[in-house]
Amino acid sequence: MPFEELEHTADVKMRITAPDFLSLLAESGDAMASVLYGDFAKEPETLTVEIEAEGEDSSELVVNFLSELLFLTEVEYLVPLSYSIAQEGNRVFGTVSGIEFDRTKHAGGICVKGISYSGLSLEETAEGFELTIIFDI
Repeated sequence: MPFEELEHTADVKMRITAPDFLSLLAESGDAMASVLYGDFAKEPETLTVEIEAEGEDSSELVVNFLSELLFLTEVEYLVPLSYSIAQEGNRVFGTVSGIEFDRTKHAGGICVKGISYSGLSLEETAEGFELTIIFDI
């Protein structure tokens, strides 16, 4: 499994793994979507929006990417399902595709207020990347 919830007293802490950095961003987006919307049936994608983020280092880039994705879920009513992103240095850009939020289908999760730097850990491993991150709820 590319992500798993870890024990945390007040927020949602996740460990996310992926073979490369761009896949890690996509898996992180999927992890956040699972917190926001719970378990929901996947449907054909009907929305595509642009996404862009940058950071001083890879950790900041992850936080900024997820923060931008969180913004898109709130403003565009996007339930993200897939990502087409590229990287240039400390900047990522591309598109996120998904479906429009429907309260009858996507209300099984918890509101995420933000992405925390507290407890953030990003490591390159022999298998790729491992991220530990906290979603503020």
